[in-house]
Amino acid sequence: MSVNMGGATSVDITKKGVDKAYGLRRLSEHSRIALEEMMFIGDAIFPGGNDYPAFELGLKTVKVKNPDGTLAAIAGIVACLS
Repeated sequence: MSVNMGGATSVDITKKGVDKAYGLRRLSEHSRIALEEMMFIGDAIFPGGNDYPAFELGLKTVKVKNPDGTLAAIAGIVACLS
């Protein structure tokens, strides 16, 4: 079993090895999008945070503070691609 902080108000309890890195690898397999082509946006990209496995997996990561930060990051990325 693995226990991680799931945010300020929750705790995630899953089987050992089932974390965001596991989900991202599966997403990569099913979507055929290479991990190197993915970017992860999260507020807990620090050791022990529930988003840290995405960083450890080697994805490009963008740390935000809250949902508004997520929207701003996405808007900035889309603007750069336009």
